[in-house]
Amino acid sequence: MPFKMLIVDDEPIICRGLQQTIPWDEYMVEVVDLAYDGAEAIQKIQEHGDIDLVLTDVRMPNVDGLRLAAFLAENYSDIRMIIISGYDDFKYAQQAIQLGVKDYLLKPVEVDELLQVITKITSTLQEERKAAQQIYQMNLQNAIFHQVLDLPDTAPNHSGLFADVRIYPFVTMLKEYKNKTKDLSEEELQNVAVDWENQVEKLLNSQGFSCVSVFTSKNVLLTCVTNHLSDFTPRNLDFQELNCVVNDTDITIGQLNEVYLRLYEDTRYIPFSEDGVVVSPVSESLANKSKANDWLMDRAEQYIKTYYASPIKAHEVADVINISPNYFSSLFKQKTGKSFNEYINTLRVDTAKQLLEETPFNVNEIAEKVGYREYKYFVDVFKKFTGYTPTKYRNVRANNIN
Repeated sequence: MPFKMLIVDDEPIICRGLQQTIPWDEYMVEVVDLAYDGAEAIQKIQEHGDIDLVLTDVRMPNVDGLRLAAFLAENYSDIRMIIISGYDDFKYAQQAIQLGVKDYLLKPVEVDELLQVITKITSTLQEERKAAQQIYQMNLQNAIFHQVLDLPDTAPNHSGLFADVRIYPFVTMLKEYKNKTKDLSEEELQNVAVDWENQVEKLLNSQGFSCVSVFTSKNVLLTCVTNHLSDFTPRNLDFQELNCVVNDTDITIGQLNEVYLRLYEDTRYIPFSEDGVVVSPVSESLANKSKANDWLMDRAEQYIKTYYASPIKAHEVADVINISPNYFSSLFKQKTGKSFNEYINTLRVDTAKQLLEETPFNVNEIAEKVGYREYKYFVDVFKKFTGYTPTKYRNVRANNIN
């Protein structure tokens, strides 16, 4: 972003010459206006409100360059001032220095000399702007963290100062998180988190957005867009391996705690969205779709618990509740956290454990009662779930009871 400069001189030809003959854009400077005396300069500084540099003559009617410098020192101390004077008078230079003016050039000014001064000033301004942005971003991050994390009372808290700052929040979740991370070390999990956060930030930055992100749990990353909010369109973001729940509008940081809880709650609708993106609050149609699917899964579980001891198959249950086998498998995994076969085997092994503990049936009989037609397969499944063969399990439980 270029630095904005006002040129002030009581000779219009000099003002226009300085404005038009120097390629200011090559030096990250934009001449935003001209003024022909100090009084007009003050008026235009107040109108613009974001002037970075003032290049001014000393001798001017109404308000001269030194009185302009005094006004800036008192009211706009962040504005850098360069004085150009046709008077080689130490008193002028001395007064200017006392007013905080660091650059005092004599007419006629060499363009190269002026540009050296401009380059030095813009470099300093750039460093100051960068430092100020870093401090602002840290304090903004702190305010967001205090809204969604349980931080100790001793932690610095800038929430009050940023309560009215507007942000655009959304949460992302890694698709198939459990399967992708179940065998990873802590270091590898940390690398996944870093790559994930970088992916979100890089995509936003590529479209001109800044953001603050924080993991609120291992598989939930809250991201708050902090600039150009009116241009932010979540549907245009392609997170590929991530599911996303976005708020339907920007909010203030003071509202974040309440809105974040709703975003987190609405992650349950992700399986029912077409593209893995849910807009919160969810539409009535999506909410109704979710309720309908919950009802279907309740029917499926009831049917399975009734007929688990028979050679039941996933497509059979899908037929009963009148949906496709693939859609059934997806919904069932989302609802129970298990595949159909895992769920059936868990149900059968739990029943088998009860029968081994409470009845005199032999292992072959128990295998048939819980739905296994092959004795060896039953023993393998039982051992996988419990760590024991059925006979060993019965003996261990009997010894424990005795």
